[in-house]
Amino acid sequence: MVLLYPESLIMANQLSPASMKPAQLLLLLLFQSQVSQTSSTPQIVNGALGESVMLPLKFSAEKRIMSIIWLHNGISIAFTQLEGQSSLTYITDPKWKNRLSVTDSYSLQISNLTMADAGSYSTHITTMTSSVVSTYDLRIFKRLPRPQVQVDSLSCEHSTCIVTLRCSVEEGGENIIYEWTKTGPRTVLTQEGSVLSDSCNWNYTCTATNPVSNSTSSLNLVQQLCAGSKATTGNFSPVTWILLGKGLLLVSWGF
Repeated sequence: MVLLYPESLIMANQLSPASMKPAQLLLLLLFQSQVSQTSSTPQIVNGALGESVMLPLKFSAEKRIMSIIWLHNGISIAFTQLEGQSSLTYITDPKWKNRLSVTDSYSLQISNLTMADAGSYSTHITTMTSSVVSTYDLRIFKRLPRPQVQVDSLSCEHSTCIVTLRCSVEEGGENIIYEWTKTGPRTVLTQEGSVLSDSCNWNYTCTATNPVSNSTSSLNLVQQLCAGSKATTGNFSPVTWILLGKGLLLVSWGF
């Protein structure tokens, strides 16, 4: 069960600290205070924009847990109280209403992710004998659309053609890795970078990858296109071959 603001917390907000019962004062401190982050190395968790992500909670099954507090950037967002075999979870920040839930294993589930959800998270687990702190670094990324492959330049000389291809993703953000492959046995032409120069008698595929997705586009460069487009040898202007690149894209994408 997930509730928004328990009655005891609302009552505590209306009382002065001197008149509070110990339990009410404890609740107020738990829910309203900012808690400093631990110095331990945080676990990196990647999430996709608009989707859901889970922050996994790990603890020893032998320990009897009394309560669990979840914090985002040092501010309490959820509190779970355990009594025997039952538990109650309270959402302590109304901004997270309807987007937080706690699983049966007490991990935190966040839905409808926004860029503002990225940042530091921590969980404070209180047992009968100790308190354990775990930290997380949540990173949010957009799923990548299909990359665009275009011909930057193409030169043919003595029946040999050299092509320079460029692969890009519109509004892809950071942390994108590009990989080029060509037909036949899988051959990685470059481990990183969006630009490739090679002889133009192969089918090329560009794969763009970020921490939450990957997407590919292929381009078919046939030797006859190089030889037939210009009877004489020489270098061709970028403008001419950019137009050719667009034409090849239409062919490879099935238009």
